[in-house]
Amino acid sequence: MKYLDIESLRTINSRLSFPTTSGDRHVVGRVEAYSCKVAGADKKLYRFLEKKFQDDLEEAKNLSPEQSSLTNIVSPFGPLTQSASRKTLFYLIATLNASFPDYDFSSLSADRFTKEPSPGFALKSISTTLLNAGCPTTLRTSRMWDSIDSIIDIYNCDVYSYMPAMESDPYEDEGPVWSFNYFFFNKSLKRIVFFTCRCVSNLEELEDPSDQELTFGDFLDEPVETEFYPTSQHALKSMAIGGGLKF
Repeated sequence: MKYLDIESLRTINSRLSFPTTSGDRHVVGRVEAYSCKVAGADKKLYRFLEKKFQDDLEEAKNLSPEQSSLTNIVSPFGPLTQSASRKTLFYLIATLNASFPDYDFSSLSADRFTKEPSPGFALKSISTTLLNAGCPTTLRTSRMWDSIDSIIDIYNCDVYSYMPAMESDPYEDEGPVWSFNYFFFNKSLKRIVFFTCRCVSNLEELEDPSDQELTFGDFLDEPVETEFYPTSQHALKSMAIGGGLKF
C-alpha cells in the first residue's frame, strides 16, 4: 500500500485531537489515504494470506461437512473461495500494517471486519461520535467530509469497520474508553481512506500519584459512564458532504 500525503488530510488530522467536553478525556484521531499499489512487503503478505487460505482449505477436506464450512463461508467481502473477496481482506490488512507499522495484522481473520450498511450510515456514526465527544468548532466547520469525498468519492465506496480482539488492538495499551476504525474502499479508484480514532482518559493529570498506577483493567467491573450531548441535524450537516448527509 502506498501512503498518499494529502494536504487537506493533514489539516483535518491537526483538528482531530481535542479534549472531551468533560475535560477528563482526550480524543485522538487521524485520516489516512492509501493507494492499493502492491509493494514488496505487500506481495509477501498477499502470498502468505493465499497460502494460509489454501492450507486451511486443504485441512478442511479432512473434516466432515458438519465440522467444516470453510468452503461456504460468506465473509463481509463475499465468499472467501472467490479471489476478489480474499483480495479485499488483503487490502484491509495491508492498510492496518501500513498505518500501525509496529504491529503485524497478517493473522487477522475476516470475521474481525464488518461491512457497513451504507457509506451514509458510517458517516453518521462517525460524525455523531465526534460531536457527542465535544469536537471543536474548527473541526465542525472544516467541511471534513467534503475533503474526504474529494479523495475517495465516498458514495461509490464499500465501507468496512474493524473491531479488534484485545491481542490485535493497537490501542490496547492505552485502555481507550472507545475507539473506531473505518475503511472507505473505492475499487474503481483502487484507493482506501482509513479513519481511526480513540478516546482515552487523561490519567497523567490525576493529582494522587497512587491513582496513576491504575490500569484499564481496574475499571472493568465498574459501571461505565457515557457522555452524551444531543446532536442536532444542523450540527451533523455542518460536517457533511455538500451541506447534507445522505442517510
